[in-house]
Order: sequence, then C-alpha cells, then structure tokens
Amino acid sequence: MTERLARHIGAVLNTFSPLGVTVECHDILKEDISSFVLDDETVAVIGLPVHVGKIPLPAVHSLSGIDGKGAMAVTVVSYGGRSYGNALFELKQVAEDCGFRPVGAGAFMVSYMAARGSSRMSAPLLDIEAMYDFGKAAAEKIKRLSGTEIEELRIKPMPIEVAGRMPVHKISRISPTAAAVAQSIFNKLSVMRRKSEWFL
Repeated sequence: MTERLARHIGAVLNTFSPLGVTVECHDILKEDISSFVLDDETVAVIGLPVHVGKIPLPAVHSLSGIDGKGAMAVTVVSYGGRSYGNALFELKQVAEDCGFRPVGAGAFMVSYMAARGSSRMSAPLLDIEAMYDFGKAAAEKIKRLSGTEIEELRIKPMPIEVAGRMPVHKISRISPTAAAVAQSIFNKLSVMRRKSEWFL
C-alpha cells in the first residue's frame, strides 16, 4: 500500500516538477536507517499496519531513529475494515517527534480476507480509489507548499487535525498468541467502518 501510494504521489508531482521526481522505497525494519538521506526537498510517505488499534512497537522504535530534518511527510495506516483506533494519530505524532512535517494523513481499508483468497469477502483487497484520490490531493498540497525556493515566502501549512490520543503499547510486549486473542476481541468490539478516511 505504502509503495503504491508513494509512486502515485511521485507520478503526480512529476507532472509539476521540471527536474523530475525520483521515488525510493525502504523497509525501516530491515534496512539501515542511518543511511537515509533526508532534507527539505524530500517528501516521505510513511505507512504502517494497524494492530489492535495501534501501530506496531518495533516500527515505532525504528521510525524514532530517523531524523526527519524538516521533510514533509504523508502518514498512512492500513486496517482491516473495523476501527483503526489511535493508530493514525499515533503515527502522525511519532513522525512529528522525528522532525517530519506531516502534510497529510490517511487510513485505508485492506480486506485481509480477500488477501487470503476467501470467497466470504467481496470487498477489494485494497481501497485503491480512495488511496489514489488522497495521493492526488496530497501531491497538489505539496506543490502549493513548495511553490517557491525562498523559505520565508513559502505557505505555512495548518496542523493536520486527526482525532485520537497516544496509546500505551502493552499489547506489543506480550506473546503473539495473546496479541492474536486481543486482536480478535478488538475486532468483535469495534464498529465496522468499511471505508477509508483521510485528512489534509
């Protein structure tokens, strides 16, 4: 999901940029994050899955080791059609704490049943239409915010309002079996959303 969104945003930005836009995709859990080179010309698309209404603790630790250096960021989470809880708020907050400037945030529904090949779920594997609409809108906002090379003349974005609070990550420190049980209970108690949401 994150790679597709990043490439879509890059393609839209490429129509605006006379110098061209390059897109690089990295896995923060598997790569050396100290090798990442970021500056104020970078747009980072940061995406994570939702587990029990939160983002995974190992991903939080990896992301916290990156110095955003004021780069713009688009933060996104994927969830299975129920509540994404505080995950989107948490990811946006962690990105800000790392020195990124979030300019967009989105939560996109992924049909995990469809991913497993189940015939019980008719929903698409990924809500691509909503994701691409968000990507186009985010790219156009990025264009407006970087319309001049003179920093003092650049438009200052309003903070993105995402509802939520910072969760306590106890669930990430217990056994996988207990986490699976907690996720099952969370799914039963959560309201079915069945739609993606995004904020700019």
